[in-house]
Amino acid sequence: MPERYDLALDGMTLDSQLLQTADPVLRELGLSNEQAGKLLPLAQGVMQRTQESLLNHFADAAAAQKRAWAEEFAADPEIGGARRAESEHLAARGLDALGFGEGHPFRQALADSGFGNHPDMIRAFRRLGQLLSEDSGFARAHAGSASQRPVWERLYPQEAK
Repeated sequence: MPERYDLALDGMTLDSQLLQTADPVLRELGLSNEQAGKLLPLAQGVMQRTQESLLNHFADAAAAQKRAWAEEFAADPEIGGARRAESEHLAARGLDALGFGEGHPFRQALADSGFGNHPDMIRAFRRLGQLLSEDSGFARAHAGSASQRPVWERLYPQEAK
């Protein structure tokens, strides 16, 4: 048994804390440095498969959540169903008004993450799109008649007489 295990994997840096944890186990098994080194590729394979399995699990869960939000949106009587196309159009208008046009990274993040399917996100951007519609009561800058009087007359009307 070596005084200290000197273990390495091609192209990988091994975690020193993990090696300290493994040291007593390797000693209890009575493994030489060469024998312990033969275990590393096996451990690496187990770790890679575990990581792949976890990533697949998370990807499946995210895809299921996206589908659930899309179904919830489609079934929502306020924004989905017969109003779905209108909601999508108005939400797109709201996103455009905020500077998040087609192809913008924020818009892409909404699509990639599935949050773009979330009924409350659609509801919020739809409402913004409604406020910006031509026939809405949304007050816009420069919508009223411009005053032709100088600002000092408007600020001090008594003195302007």
